[in-house]
Amino acid sequence: MPASSLSRTVAGLDAPRLPRYLAGVTPEETTLLYILSTLAQTCAALAAFVGAVGIFRLQTLRDQHAALEDEARRWAQETTGQYDFFRMSMEILQERMEELEKAGTIAQSPHLNKYKETRARWKRVPDLIKDSRLALRVFEVWNVLVIVASLVGFNYVSEWADAPWLCRALWLVAVSTGLITLGSVWVWTRGVET
Repeated sequence: MPASSLSRTVAGLDAPRLPRYLAGVTPEETTLLYILSTLAQTCAALAAFVGAVGIFRLQTLRDQHAALEDEARRWAQETTGQYDFFRMSMEILQERMEELEKAGTIAQSPHLNKYKETRARWKRVPDLIKDSRLALRVFEVWNVLVIVASLVGFNYVSEWADAPWLCRALWLVAVSTGLITLGSVWVWTRGVET
């Protein structure tokens, strides 16, 4: 085979093959290819960027929990003035503080309320962490499922292009992706002031 005809074949410019390629993809199939590609790219970007925000939120909550624990220990120390609360677990610390309060030993301390407020905030953080983890899991799983469905959908473009259910399914995926993203962001920003 001469070099010029080989290069035309490799480039896909053979005259007999050209009409077959042009007629192979309908406008509906082309549109579906663009939609599937856009869905996959959008969900990948959301999974990366918004997922990073969720992971940052989890780390911030863990740091906040540790800081509140430290603050509760300091207020307990100020309240009693006698115990080294930094050497015991929070469970023992709380038991000790409850015993002292019931005995009336620390009831007059001006720092008791600060200890109680800090301890209450410390107790709320694990629920925020749990909710944030769940939101991150739902968010990431949904986006990966949409990406996989889009990539698998490339194999079924000709079958799906004229499917009557396709428009509703695409609306459902788009709206669900938006709602799951907004819901995750809402969970991650809830309780920021804690």
